[in-house]
Amino acid sequence: MNPTQPPVPPTPGEPLEIGQTVEWSASAPPSIHELIDASAEEVTIDRDARVESLMALEDAAASAAAGPIHYYAPAPDVPSIEHRKLSPNPLPQMPLLITLAHADATTAQFCFSPQADQSRIIGNGVRELKEFFAFELPPTEQFTTITNLTAGKLEKTDGSWQVVGKAVIALS
Repeated sequence: MNPTQPPVPPTPGEPLEIGQTVEWSASAPPSIHELIDASAEEVTIDRDARVESLMALEDAAASAAAGPIHYYAPAPDVPSIEHRKLSPNPLPQMPLLITLAHADATTAQFCFSPQADQSRIIGNGVRELKEFFAFELPPTEQFTTITNLTAGKLEKTDGSWQVVGKAVIALS
């Protein structure tokens, strides 16, 4: 027969061994609901402060949503872009990055898109960019990078965005 030993409480800081049990000497700790109920009487909600906080959150969300809007577009051989040709997706064949301050803006800035495939532009020549960008060709007319120097400006018309100031790029 195996005599059963009475449970030996572990000493503080010592890990439990397999089969070792622990008995709570004090009463069970209060449940979370009891703690919530006990502190509920202490909490007072200032209705005006709550309304102000909610309004501040709504204003912050609205201003974040009203931030700049970016569109991408091809560079046609005329100094304007039809509204329907703007895309919210940065496609590699679209060299123009257009930035509107908000959705109802009547003016916009533009530059050469960092997502554009520069090898397409370099391979096809930059002549297609001449209606939107001011630049000087290197003496050998060979270059490997396009760098934005200053942004250009567009104005909204009935069906398109017109160039009112060319962007400046450097070819190196």
